[in-house]
Amino acid sequence: MEKMINLENLSKSFGETKVIRNISFTIDKGEVLSIIGPSGSGKSTMLRIITQLERADDGTLTVDGDTLFRSVDGKAVYDRENERKIGLKTGLVFQSFNLFPHFSVLRNVMEAQRAVLKRGKDEAEAKAMALLRKMGLEDKARMYPFQLSGGQQQRVSIARALALDPKILFFDEPTSALDPELTREILHVIRALAEEKMTMAVVTHEMHFAKAISDNAIFMDGGVIVEEGTSLFSDPKEERTRRFIASFENE
Repeated sequence: MEKMINLENLSKSFGETKVIRNISFTIDKGEVLSIIGPSGSGKSTMLRIITQLERADDGTLTVDGDTLFRSVDGKAVYDRENERKIGLKTGLVFQSFNLFPHFSVLRNVMEAQRAVLKRGKDEAEAKAMALLRKMGLEDKARMYPFQLSGGQQQRVSIARALALDPKILFFDEPTSALDPELTREILHVIRALAEEKMTMAVVTHEMHFAKAISDNAIFMDGGVIVEEGTSLFSDPKEERTRRFIASFENE
């Protein structure tokens, strides 16, 4: 199987606090990886490092065959020539939408295409409209973010990420700001992408959903991977994993 992500011994500290310690995992092409764990376990920081919003302290990361950084004498050394190339291969959907409030929905999905990929207006607009249609938002193209529900805004942010044709899409708690009804909207979109074999890594607290769509799963706590494998949802081996999963079953 072709590896899309190969992460080895990732470490990251903020000051004296070590938030990620020697984390390693792989994601194959077309695979969905769920990342679960309590708040503060390092999940979001890990995604931010892979998508270049944070810098690693140590470790090696290869994305679709290109190395972003590698460990040299205990420090992560970045390959500057690969940074932009790898940046175009990864997309990140935030929990807080992060749409431009002064841009229409259509322009939100067009803007990065024009700025980053240098697409012409007509090409960028056609791509944006096709994605908004896919998200069920074609009729919202001329509206502004404040005129949309939270679920609609998150679907726009997913369309915006997909507009750059990433090889792998990361979701950082994409439903945490939404009520249960709107959460179902977003989970439906992610499930549809999984059925299309989009390579994805999803940080989520939606356990039943994660179990349903995942090809692999990791449980993080205290900056380390405690347990890996989809069996952790139904038959966790580690006591810490069992307690975490049980806390959702008892809700």
